[in-house]
Amino acid sequence: MNLNKLFFFILIPLFFIGFFVLITISGPKTIDSDEFMKKPSFEIPEEYEALRLKSLSMEGQFEEILSLREYNLSDLDLLLEAIELQELYVSALPYHGFQAHQRLDFLKQRYDQLASEIYHAQSILDERLSQEYSEQGEHAKAIEKIQSAIEGQTTINELYGLSTHRDMNRITQLKRTLNYYNAYPLYAEIQELERKVMEFVKSEEWIAAAEVMQQIIKKQLFLNSEYRSSKLASSSKVNDYKLREVTYLSEPLRQDINSFTAKADALVQKQDYKSAAAFYQEALRLQIELNKNFLESPYNSNDQVNDLLVKSQTAGSYDLGESINNLNFEIDRDLRLRNLGLAKEKIIRIADAILRIKEEFPKSAYNDRDLEIKIKFLNYIRNDLLRIQDRVYENLLPIPDEPSKQIYKSEVSQAFYDMIMGVNPSRYQDDLKPVESVSWEDARNFCKRLSWILGLTVRLPKEYEFRAMVGRLRYVKLEKHVVSNLDGDGLADIQSKEALALGAHDLLGNVSEWLYSEEANYGDFAKHIGGHFGDSLEAIYTVPLRQANRNERSRLIGFRFVVE
Repeated sequence: MNLNKLFFFILIPLFFIGFFVLITISGPKTIDSDEFMKKPSFEIPEEYEALRLKSLSMEGQFEEILSLREYNLSDLDLLLEAIELQELYVSALPYHGFQAHQRLDFLKQRYDQLASEIYHAQSILDERLSQEYSEQGEHAKAIEKIQSAIEGQTTINELYGLSTHRDMNRITQLKRTLNYYNAYPLYAEIQELERKVMEFVKSEEWIAAAEVMQQIIKKQLFLNSEYRSSKLASSSKVNDYKLREVTYLSEPLRQDINSFTAKADALVQKQDYKSAAAFYQEALRLQIELNKNFLESPYNSNDQVNDLLVKSQTAGSYDLGESINNLNFEIDRDLRLRNLGLAKEKIIRIADAILRIKEEFPKSAYNDRDLEIKIKFLNYIRNDLLRIQDRVYENLLPIPDEPSKQIYKSEVSQAFYDMIMGVNPSRYQDDLKPVESVSWEDARNFCKRLSWILGLTVRLPKEYEFRAMVGRLRYVKLEKHVVSNLDGDGLADIQSKEALALGAHDLLGNVSEWLYSEEANYGDFAKHIGGHFGDSLEAIYTVPLRQANRNERSRLIGFRFVVE
């Protein structure tokens, strides 16, 4: 073994062993706990020890009293003297133990607890008695007892801080009860005045009731101000009283308004519209006065003003309004019978009457916006009535098994649509081509205007009506009757192909056609039928039925109409 190995395997381990032994010898040693905890001996002087012993004696005397009878406040003087002696003992010594302090704290807490018991019991009793007096209506005695209860609890809180009966929250609660008792007489006055109000209301002496309500409001405001913490204080009550006051003040006007309105309604039933209008007008005047003078009244109503205004002007415009209704009926009849000269004369008369009633009686129920639009349109187009009616009647075909219904034999052309609507929305503009890029709503409006012109119902075809006009296709050569992609020319003129067996042109192909749909379903999809110029003959042969949004304007969709 060489020196290097000897150093590594023997000397180095010996070095570490010696190092740890040295640390162990010089480290911390075990300490005798008794010796460490031992306090320096101190002999208490006899005069101080006498204080402690005398304090114990005073406490012992008090304990003897407790074993024989109930203690009283004078007996607690023994505990108080024991506390004073213990305090002298604790403060006189330069060194004293924990137990001396602990006994002093115990004596003080016991004294506060026992001294406060009498005050606490009396305070609880006074509180209970105050409640009984309050229930019996003896509020002066109730106030006296609750004040006594407050004084007792205050004494405990201020003088006996170590007692478990010390309670600041109870003071707050007792003072709240005192506030209630103090406020109660005023509250009772308010209740009595409330009874008077109800008597006046029962006898419908509204102004007297309002005057008493004013007194109640003043008293409640005073109660709220002086006794804010009392549960009898209430801002919401003040608001309620104010509302009742203004209600009573406005009640006579409301009754007059109802009376005039009822008289007017009765006169309307008797068809004495002129007199009814006068009564409605008086009711309207009073309602305006009520709204102006009593803003907070529940009877204040702008809706009532508008309603009375409508009734007044409707009654006042009865003769003019009925003449408008009669003229409208006669115009429809004359247009239906093709008495166009009479119809034109009446259109001018009704237009003047509508303008007059709109200016003189703008709120009258006889003002009919839809009728106004209709008459304006007929007045505008009256010189073309004959031409339009001729065009329609010359192109109507009967629907099989529907004798009262006829269908237009071709799709509506762009020229015809422009004549009625004053606009041509088509992308492929040509008067002889069918109108396209029209929505279902556009087509419906066209039918409505044509109804005005004919004095008849005009609408879009129903699916079964359309299919009835198409008939059987089994032996039909479609290419003779249908504009399809086979033609390759796109949109064609109306009636450019042969009619089908029942005389209708372009039922299939050219443009697909909108079908009738209930207006109650507006916003949903509507159907269109028959195929279009982009479809193949094979597709058109099936009479394709499709749907689209009612607002859609497609270059592939047009329409025709039915008259009934």
